[in-house]
Amino acid sequence: NEDLKLSLLISLVGGTLGGIGAAIMSNPADATISEMKKSKSDVGAWGAAQALLERGGLPLLFRGLGLRMFFYALIVSIQFLVYDYVRYTLNIGSDDLKMYLDVLGGALSETGGPA
Repeated sequence: NEDLKLSLLISLVGGTLGGIGAAIMSNPADATISEMKKSKSDVGAWGAAQALLERGGLPLLFRGLGLRMFFYALIVSIQFLVYDYVRYTLNIGSDDLKMYLDVLGGALSETGGPA
């Protein structure tokens, strides 16, 4: 029972940090894409990013970041929690996962798949 609680806590913290990191990394690209869609001309990604920087500076690239961090952290944490809960419920340990990956890697190398 303690292992499950610790595993779920680690999943929750890891998902939260991963979601926040993903939001920070993807927000400027999302702002640029939104600017490209709003533009009346056929502006490219670099042109849209420059227009955003000229109009509002760096903070405009991160507009809406707080909400995006909350949403991403929530979604990724839930995914991690569900994965860990199912893995624990089905009694799948890390040794089982390692063996599966070893078998899969061997099968892919025999068939010419990615090594």
